[in-house]
Amino acid sequence: MNEKGSRRIPSAGPSITQAEIDLVSQAIKDGWGPKMSYYIDEFTEEFSNYIGYKYCLPTSHCTDAIHLAMLTLNLNPEDEVIVPDMTWVASAAPVIYVGAKPVLVDVDPDSWCITASQIEKSITKNTKAVVVVDLLGNMPEWDEILDVCRKNNLFIIEDASEGIGAKYKGNLAGTFGDISLFSFNATKLIMSGQGGMLCTNNQDLYNSAKLMSHHGMDKPKDGKGKYYWSDVLGFNYGWTNIQAALALAQLRRINELIEYKKWLFGEYQKRLSTVPNLKLSPSTDNVDHTYWITTALLKDYRIKKEDFKVMLDEHTIDMRPLFYPLSAMPPFKNYVNKNMRDENPITYELSDYGICLPNGNNLSEDDIDYICYHFKNALGVS
Repeated sequence: MNEKGSRRIPSAGPSITQAEIDLVSQAIKDGWGPKMSYYIDEFTEEFSNYIGYKYCLPTSHCTDAIHLAMLTLNLNPEDEVIVPDMTWVASAAPVIYVGAKPVLVDVDPDSWCITASQIEKSITKNTKAVVVVDLLGNMPEWDEILDVCRKNNLFIIEDASEGIGAKYKGNLAGTFGDISLFSFNATKLIMSGQGGMLCTNNQDLYNSAKLMSHHGMDKPKDGKGKYYWSDVLGFNYGWTNIQAALALAQLRRINELIEYKKWLFGEYQKRLSTVPNLKLSPSTDNVDHTYWITTALLKDYRIKKEDFKVMLDEHTIDMRPLFYPLSAMPPFKNYVNKNMRDENPITYELSDYGICLPNGNNLSEDDIDYICYHFKNALGVS
């Protein structure tokens, strides 16, 4: 097989069509003055209709949305929030932002998501909430989680930033939390470069988050009242019309984008089916997985993710490693026990041997052939 030469196959990349170009161009031309929030409002309404939650608040990042969600809970320093150890750092960092304690728990070996049993065994008198992550396009066993959380009166924050479009028993990711959160980062299934969304059916929570998202200012009604007046100390978490126009065009293509991800997973699966004991993206019977990112677990080959990345780098393939355990990183050292590898063994094993295959929206069959050829060579499989 011929080498790609100087061309690098990136780990991710968006699908940009004329639909995105036209809508963003229109927003640049007319999205000012009286239409300063037109595309934001259009996207918010269409996203609300898609998810089925009444109140949706766009934010500049999903991290901001998670932060606002934590702020609405009025957490105290002794309060605890349960978070899976296997997730992106932004799922847990806002717990610390608001002065509460993250409790990092292990995940399921089949879904790689948090489980009801891990939540239940970690509940104390100080537990106030759980962050449930729909990881990498997959989802956990939500029925069991809802049962445990309702019995223990725990608030659920659903981090659906990686799960948009996935379904559990026919219900969309992002429809299980008291507050649900989404990301439109440049790598996500639908994207706007950056951006996030906070969704809820609770008007009081929405109003609280909205107030804090814009410096604690509530716009005067009918032109009457104080401008530039902060009722509380808030944040600058607003979005732009241009970002919203891009996300709007992407949202209108979401089924097409999901189909591409499923196609890409299928192509990897076909080409790598001859690799003994290779586990690609985990899935469970109740979940319609989007395969936002196709993953592989190299446990049986005893090749660490960092080493495997270097092997593929030599052939201009950007093979990203799976997340590190949050409990292994310095910012969380004051919140964990010393034996977290023993405490959360599945998380640590997944992190040691988990990798993410290139998942850009512009990969051709030749690209996939090239990736899989060098993937198998690196494992010593013909």
